[in-house]
Amino acid sequence: MTIMPDKFEKVPLKSLPERQKPKYKIGDLVFVQPGSGKHTYGFYLKEGMGVVIGIEAFKIVGFESYSPKPIYLIEYKIKWAEKDSHGYVPEHSVFLVETDDE
Repeated sequence: MTIMPDKFEKVPLKSLPERQKPKYKIGDLVFVQPGSGKHTYGFYLKEGMGVVIGIEAFKIVGFESYSPKPIYLIEYKIKWAEKDSHGYVPEHSVFLVETDDE
């Protein structure tokens, strides 16, 4: 049985609890891998590198009976390195690319 939320409410990044703040910032070079780190999934999202150009936060509404704490989703707008396009990627599929800072 799949449980679906009632809705997603867009929330300002400033209003997120400290433990839910975005891991990455605009301008970060990231690698996108569909999945959660343990499992790869997602036919709509291909892996690749890009730069974070936007960040959105959403509160998931309708799971209160399953989780007393609010559940948030962080989504990054990624400008793909290989092409002149962008995509929207959930935080669990985004990983920081280590670079040499001089």
